[in-house]
Amino acid sequence: MKKAQASRERRRETMEFEKRKAATLAAMESAETDKSPKGTLDEPILTLLRTLNHHPSYFTTSSCSGRISIFSHPAASTTVPKKSKGGSWLFISHEPADPNSVLNLLFPSDSPLHDSTQPSDLVFRFEPFILAVECRDVGSAQFLVSLAISCGFRESGITSVSNKRVIIAVRCSIRLEVPLGSTRKIMVSKEYARYLVELANEKMAGNRRRTDGFLAALSRNGFAGLEVEGRGNGVAVNGAVNGNDVPCFGGSACGENREGDDVTEIKNCEVFYGPLSLKM
Repeated sequence: MKKAQASRERRRETMEFEKRKAATLAAMESAETDKSPKGTLDEPILTLLRTLNHHPSYFTTSSCSGRISIFSHPAASTTVPKKSKGGSWLFISHEPADPNSVLNLLFPSDSPLHDSTQPSDLVFRFEPFILAVECRDVGSAQFLVSLAISCGFRESGITSVSNKRVIIAVRCSIRLEVPLGSTRKIMVSKEYARYLVELANEKMAGNRRRTDGFLAALSRNGFAGLEVEGRGNGVAVNGAVNGNDVPCFGGSACGENREGDDVTEIKNCEVFYGPLSLKM
């Protein structure tokens, strides 16, 4: 009796997993954008995401390929109550950034940078690849976490386990965050700003090597590689994205203005999982 009940429960959980995955893949083919301001997935990791989604035990729920940005948020005020942590991007790129474009934005020659009615603090950031994946079961989750850690994503781990869903996060800690001053006064020199862009570009190159290595490791472990024809350069200035990105599926962390982590409730991996066999 108990075995029959357990078997029915496993079938029900499998059906629910398949239902959620089917909805994700349907959104992938849809022309509609997601709920984030960017509204699309990042071109550099499309093949990686589709490779994961093609496997029967996984589907992605949120992702960012890595980005270089200048984030503007309202300056703290002692007289006006702070109502929210909102802000906007003055610059964002999911590719190596052009130093001259950043310098022209921060040090314009034809018009002032600041808005006199609403001064804002400016922060230069590099944020690495991050990915959330729902897994069919704990064994599948452990395998993918182990593989991600072996590819350099050492902060990867299982973030949620329940009788309904198993979620993992794939990420690393090569972040960069430097205050630049405010829209009223930039506190760094042009030379230092150029140095920051070059440093972020180096981190972006290392980030890309990790994601390429992760894709190669997936291919070596039985995941079918699915090449995706890229479109668009993924660069935005003052909130406008240049290029035609492909529709989003499974959610995109990249389009969301957030203070702190791109994916909520992601915990650091404290235990290194040993090599596990992959059950297809």
